[in-house]
Amino acid sequence: MDDRASDTNTNEQTGLDGFLKRIYRPGPLICLFTLAFLALAGLGWMALNAKTPPPQVIAPVAEERKAEPEPDKAPDKVYEEATSDMEDRVKQADLAIIETMRDLDLKMRDLDLVDVELRRFEERSYHYQVLQFPRIQDRNRFLVTLRKRLYERLPDAVLLDNGDTEAAIEINGQRTHLLLLEATPQIIARPEAKGPKLVVVIDDVGENYGVLKGLAGLDLPLTFAVWPHASHTRECVDLISGTHHDLLVHFPMEPMGYPKVNPGNDALFVSMTDAQIRQRIEENLDSIPEAIGVNNHMGSRFTADGPDMAVTLAEFKRHGLFFLDSLTSGKSVGRSTAKAVGIPFYERDTFLDNVKDVNAILLQLRKTERVAQRQGRAIAIGHPYRQTLAALKQWQESRDTSIQVIPLSKLSPE
Repeated sequence: MDDRASDTNTNEQTGLDGFLKRIYRPGPLICLFTLAFLALAGLGWMALNAKTPPPQVIAPVAEERKAEPEPDKAPDKVYEEATSDMEDRVKQADLAIIETMRDLDLKMRDLDLVDVELRRFEERSYHYQVLQFPRIQDRNRFLVTLRKRLYERLPDAVLLDNGDTEAAIEINGQRTHLLLLEATPQIIARPEAKGPKLVVVIDDVGENYGVLKGLAGLDLPLTFAVWPHASHTRECVDLISGTHHDLLVHFPMEPMGYPKVNPGNDALFVSMTDAQIRQRIEENLDSIPEAIGVNNHMGSRFTADGPDMAVTLAEFKRHGLFFLDSLTSGKSVGRSTAKAVGIPFYERDTFLDNVKDVNAILLQLRKTERVAQRQGRAIAIGHPYRQTLAALKQWQESRDTSIQVIPLSKLSPE
């Protein structure tokens, strides 16, 4: 008979099997689950009570003001001073019309710019337009879409439904667009002008050499205005002279937004003495001796200063140059000062590419054609943008050939 206790009869388990057997007993399991629950509860409490940082707010940027990189452009070069006049608002309405036509699959080539009239509001000029639209299948849908697009760009603009055949746009209480929507286009007598002439000036030349080559290669007698101290001033001047285009000095002048908007260290400022103005003019003109004239880069503040403009235009005259007022300010004294000084004078009528969109630029070109037809002449200013080059390529094939496109030097001064 075996005297050993029964528990000694069972072989004692050791190693991993023994460890697992001890773990799976009720006591240890309860402890493990309790600890896991307390850890998860603690993490949840910490997450609920942690301070959440405020979300980052990114201010929206209007599409037409986004800086678009261009080939060869110096990254710190400021191209144009921002404006907020009536003409800028009219161009935003133009863009809303273009977007509406895209939304409804209407062809831009079927949009007819019937007439353009220069009007003024609060001492600022703008172009009132009469537009003949192609056949509109769903008139209500067209107006709803246009009203939406207008609100996105000009919340205070008003779209008026003038009945079955017309609509109109008002901005700041001023009628800016008459929209002809009848199915059969209305015959409207266009203004007659004998031998209307049109000039296209390309400003801000000196950085985008690649785009300049494309512009100079067009079958159009463009006029080019070159910055005196840009990255590629000399190369651009040589190209323009070699292709026999008119060449101007694009002379930087102080804007209203200075110093936030900086025209550059080579600009004319109202704080300068007469001697300093003359010295700065001498320095800038020396860099482009091939130039036949001058127009202002920015300059909304400087061109409104009578005494400084008198000194400036007298100095331009002494160098045998004419002056083209880019008209960046409705308060410019360029015309009256030029008359007093006796310098040949020109004035810009339209800007082509405040909105960098090919169809918008084409519309501005057609607007310039109507201005030329109405008053016998028109001067448009554009810039060395890829979109402007593309628009001019299209326009040279489809433009109104009854209007002569000429270099600025072939246009009589005002």
